[in-house]
Amino acid sequence: MSSSALPDPLSLSELLRVAGGLIAVVALFLAAIWLLKRLQPGQRAAAGPIRVLSTLHLSPRDRLLLVQVGTQQLLLGSSAQGLHCLHVLPEPVTAPPAAGTGGGLMLPAGFAQWLQRAVEQRNRSTP
Repeated sequence: MSSSALPDPLSLSELLRVAGGLIAVVALFLAAIWLLKRLQPGQRAAAGPIRVLSTLHLSPRDRLLLVQVGTQQLLLGSSAQGLHCLHVLPEPVTAPPAAGTGGGLMLPAGFAQWLQRAVEQRNRSTP
């Protein structure tokens, strides 16, 4: 093949072809990002019987969740090891979370002692 058969890489038509391809790839990438954000299941508003009422972040991977299922409320612990039901509240928490307190869970007084004992027992049982 002679060098005259190859197109000039600096010609206007070649530069437009490369720029068009680059624009198409960037547009495809942005559309994929938009679609992924749109389809994330955790970002939708709760329309069913299960709602997360409040979240309290304890560390980057650990948090407490106050979840309402129908009329019953559960306190769940979420960690790297999984999701655990810590307590089923005997009566629903009705006070709205205080602003700026990281969720401000208003829990019955007896639960604080129960949670402290559970954490102490867990710390003693881990090697």
